[in-house]
Amino acid sequence: MTHRYLFLGPSAPGLLVPPGVTLLPPVAAGDLLALPLVEGDAVGIVDGYFHQVRAVPHKEILAVLDRGVEVLGGASMGALRAAELDALGMRGIGRVYRDYRVGTIEADDEVALLHGPPESDYRAMSEPLVVIRATLDRAVRDGECEAATAGALIDALRATPYPRRAFERFPELAEAVGVDPGELRALGEHCARHRVDVKRTDTLAVVDALVGTPAETLADTLDGALAATGPDTARPAGVRPAVPRTTYLASWEDRARQAPGVGPDRPRPGALAALRVLQLFSDAFPEARRQTVLEWIAGECARTCAAPPGLRGTSASAISHGVHTGVYPDPGHPGGSDGFGFLRSWLTGTELARLSRHEQLEAFLSRSFELEPGAAGDTFLLDGFQHAPMFSEAHGTAASCLRDSEERPLSRPCSAPALLSRDSLTARLTGIWGCTPAEADLYALDRGFPSLDAAVEAVHTYDLLLHPALRSARP
Repeated sequence: MTHRYLFLGPSAPGLLVPPGVTLLPPVAAGDLLALPLVEGDAVGIVDGYFHQVRAVPHKEILAVLDRGVEVLGGASMGALRAAELDALGMRGIGRVYRDYRVGTIEADDEVALLHGPPESDYRAMSEPLVVIRATLDRAVRDGECEAATAGALIDALRATPYPRRAFERFPELAEAVGVDPGELRALGEHCARHRVDVKRTDTLAVVDALVGTPAETLADTLDGALAATGPDTARPAGVRPAVPRTTYLASWEDRARQAPGVGPDRPRPGALAALRVLQLFSDAFPEARRQTVLEWIAGECARTCAAPPGLRGTSASAISHGVHTGVYPDPGHPGGSDGFGFLRSWLTGTELARLSRHEQLEAFLSRSFELEPGAAGDTFLLDGFQHAPMFSEAHGTAASCLRDSEERPLSRPCSAPALLSRDSLTARLTGIWGCTPAEADLYALDRGFPSLDAAVEAVHTYDLLLHPALRSARP
């Protein structure tokens, strides 16, 4: 079964979408990656945030296209992104997209407007310049305005911040336009009565295309128009290259991942929050992570090495892999004890004194583990733990912490996690982990953090769980 989603806000408030289309708020960074998209699904992007929160990045759209998902855009943010990415597979729909694609308009803020929250149905409090352009074009065709006046108004509005663009503000532009304020007031009133809502029209075309209904859209005839403008603006043919999974993209995907069984309606918190609770507070997590790492290394050894006959057990196989790859000498070979001085950098004094060589190498393999240089470790841990019973409990704990941090009254400013000193956070974490501050960097590695500093940074949201009295609330 295919799924279809539409990111929509102020471009068409109150629009009733056809059955089978999931309506979502304006898109922001991470929202596409949070959807459970698979090959054959389709996403329509109309509206998107860009000022309040980080806008949806181009690479996020490309990553979704890489999954075999169709991504359509038009009317607003969708038109802008489609004009930038149509050569790489995104499908553009409508007039606004066409104008961006051929260069009639270029600025991002042509489609921007000031609007209210979702509770107000995104009530518009300014007018997007693309709508003013289309309305003035009609006024010129109807003989209500001179072309020169319309052009001067557009120039003046381009220099006006987008939240202040509106038909009723035309008289304020009289000096810049060189036209009597009364004449501009009358023109503004005429435009308000005969508004050409190109964004809503394009939104309807996106919906038609999303559900596969034949529609009269400007995108259907765009290829010929683009080709006529020259080779530099025509969409190039060919196969779109695969999107490299950089550390940035991997990090975005990890932050957007949802806990198993959670729907696409922007649930909070995500799976990464549950992982952080486990890493920071679970007594069982370090050993569970160690076993997961050793299993992975043992599997890698089985795939790539000729394991010696009689080798048994995950731990023995993992340790043997270090010998096969030349990381350290064979610990069971006579005279091989001289090649293990490097362990002093990876073990505490107590571990060096009390653990067997086999146990020391287990700790080393776990603490030094990387899938590959620069790869994000969160992906490995999320894959390994998201279906574990402890993960579900941690997700509930993370949700409670998030609610507490958002609802914490202003009358308790001293409880804000940002005001807890690093020394205080370190003391509380080391107390929970059962180590000294000098050992904390190594214990952080056991929990999948690159350092104590990274753990301290992560713990701010969960300061509630640092209180000794809430020990039982931790997973």
